[in-house]
Amino acid sequence: MFKSIRGRLVGTYLLLALIIMVITEGLFLTGIHYYYLKNIRDILEQQARLAANFYEQYMGKEPLEYEAQALLEGLFGVSAARQQVFSASGSVLADSINELSEPVLLSDDLKGALTGKITAWQGRLSAEPVIAVSAPLKNNGAVIGVVRYMSSLKPLEKMFWGLFSRLLLLGAVMVILVVLIGLRLAKTIAAPVEEITAAAAKIAGGNLAVQVKKRYEDEIGHLADTLNYMAGELGRLERLKNEFISSVSHELRTPLTSIKGWVVTLQQENSSRQEQEQGLQIIHQETDRLTTMVEELLDFSRLQSGRLVLSKKEVDLKPFLENIVSQMRPRAGRLGLNFTLKLAEGLKPVLADPDRLKQVLINLLDNSFKFTPAGGKVEIIVTQKENETTIQVTDSGGGIPPEELPLIGQRFYQGRTAKRGSGLGLSLSREITRLHGGSLPGHRQKRPG
Repeated sequence: MFKSIRGRLVGTYLLLALIIMVITEGLFLTGIHYYYLKNIRDILEQQARLAANFYEQYMGKEPLEYEAQALLEGLFGVSAARQQVFSASGSVLADSINELSEPVLLSDDLKGALTGKITAWQGRLSAEPVIAVSAPLKNNGAVIGVVRYMSSLKPLEKMFWGLFSRLLLLGAVMVILVVLIGLRLAKTIAAPVEEITAAAAKIAGGNLAVQVKKRYEDEIGHLADTLNYMAGELGRLERLKNEFISSVSHELRTPLTSIKGWVVTLQQENSSRQEQEQGLQIIHQETDRLTTMVEELLDFSRLQSGRLVLSKKEVDLKPFLENIVSQMRPRAGRLGLNFTLKLAEGLKPVLADPDRLKQVLINLLDNSFKFTPAGGKVEIIVTQKENETTIQVTDSGGGIPPEELPLIGQRFYQGRTAKRGSGLGLSLSREITRLHGGSLPGHRQKRPG
């Protein structure tokens, strides 16, 4: 039972209810018992004091043996308690129930009274629980005897145990109610958790369309929202992965088909010299294209496994960027683009991996070239501020739709307006920039010009 959340919750509530019941009822019963016992003792003490004062003021002319019975008769009806008069030696001189033959019993109250103090004692007399209060009887300041008032505690104990039985019954009812409430509350917690567990099992089994119903606005409700969001994200990544596999398959098939076609053409004996040169050039270009795609896939694998290591060194940005611009300018010319480089004055060297930094810039420029129409402008702008260097690639293309902006740079994502590619370029660029301690935010929104 206690292995489940439901069992532990109910067990916890039950244990708390029992602890609270025991402490509360124990304190209540102890307080009631103390209250009644103190009242009885106070009443007996008042009566004993009254009897002692009465004897000292109005009696004492005769020996105590002759006046003991008269003292009890004079106070008859004042108290329902048992009244006794003892001599200084401890023998019984008078008893309200006429039991003069009982042996001398020097209890603590008698001993205390013989020393001149009003003293109480609680114990058992003939197996019956009693409480007694004794007061000294004085004549001319000397203690000559003791008057004792004694009351049975059996009615108090009977009332106490009756009250205990009622409280025990009430406590049992309260425990049952707590268990029922605990079961209800445990159900509100355990049932959603069981649903979430079942949904998680389905997600693990590949059913990414599963959704958990949110029952309450609490931590479990937030957990349900998180699981639903996770399932949605996993489903989206699964679709992107499938689209990526389809795209890569197509991208691999296209150059391979071209290479195979030209190989068959070159194998023919009647192919001209011009056809041979054209075919070899196309095979070379398509081979480079395949190599770039394979390198992207390998880099992505290294990033995912944490095996991509940077070889950092000081890089002089001016010749480094001018070299990239010279490399990309012929392509910009073929596309009819105005490609420029704008450098801030006095650029300091940066600590970076030049090959990886070049890979990032080539990826960014490749995207700008793809989405900027003929006659447009692509520009690299470099600025430095204290210990921060910013390299911007701007263009006059159509830009990125606002709803796609947060998704740019996620793995496999290509966007609705994407052209040929694997969908890994920007994702790799963002991770490489992060490894350098920088960031690659996207700020463009879709607008003309």
